[in-house]
Amino acid sequence: MHVQSRARATRQLRKGLYVGGRSFIVTAIAVLIALLGLQSGVAAQESSTSQKTHSLGVTLEFPDEGIVEGEQLCVALFSSTTPDVSQPPLLSRCLDPGNDAVSFEGLLTGDYSVMLPGPGSELGEQRYQGQLVATSIPDDDQLDAFGIDVDVALAPDFAGTTGRVRVSVFGCPAGTNAGVDRDGWATECQSLAGGVPLTLSGTGSINDAAFRAVTGLSGNASGRVEFTDLPAGAYELGGDLPENVSNTPALFVESSIDGSLGSISPADTLALRPTETVAVDVFLVLDPDEAANAAVGLTDLEITGGLPPE
Repeated sequence: MHVQSRARATRQLRKGLYVGGRSFIVTAIAVLIALLGLQSGVAAQESSTSQKTHSLGVTLEFPDEGIVEGEQLCVALFSSTTPDVSQPPLLSRCLDPGNDAVSFEGLLTGDYSVMLPGPGSELGEQRYQGQLVATSIPDDDQLDAFGIDVDVALAPDFAGTTGRVRVSVFGCPAGTNAGVDRDGWATECQSLAGGVPLTLSGTGSINDAAFRAVTGLSGNASGRVEFTDLPAGAYELGGDLPENVSNTPALFVESSIDGSLGSISPADTLALRPTETVAVDVFLVLDPDEAANAAVGLTDLEITGGLPPE
């Protein structure tokens, strides 16, 4: 009887183990599913609450013509406003000739520093001063893109007041229009306009530079003015249009450095490099009604202002 009891107990124990093992397996599966569900839920929550990224645009205001053929200016981005610039940057972007802006993508909210010229820059001359500009990406999920403007400064060896701008103002008969042909304008407009007040205003890094002059009335100075001892940078030629001319003057700019000649609009800026002389020819076309009433030559016309402001 004792043996039978032990056998029965053993069978019962085995049965209990079997049932218990089954319960354990079911329970384990349930826990595993719950854990997977929890992890899935946590992952979904983390994904839904992950930080939004932004872009930072950097626009450079050059004090001269900017990057030219064969050159490359790189802009480096570092995290924090006091970065270790001996370490590689977080991101880097390089400018091609004719470009003045770069963009950094995928940035989180926080403080950053923009350095230029950055690693990889290749300039014919080291004319730009090294700069480290602090900025930040605000904690604003409503905006994706942010931007800053940076005034590029000349290196000390290239700064100074060595440039000049020479302006010649010509009066043209009514109806003159030679398009972008400077020689065509010169052929039709041989009368110099004296007494025209002009302004030359610096922009960007030299926005405190401002000059005024009036074109001469006689001799070699007739219809001409010269702004000298100018710091290199970008300038606007301005004033008020004379009342007796059309509101579309023609302007042509020539550089003493490379001899380039081009047509610009009154709203365009003049890029002046160190030691450069920029010659500007301005052609003012007499208004048809004024021409019908005028009984004197263009050089004797009453001038009431210069070029239109930007």
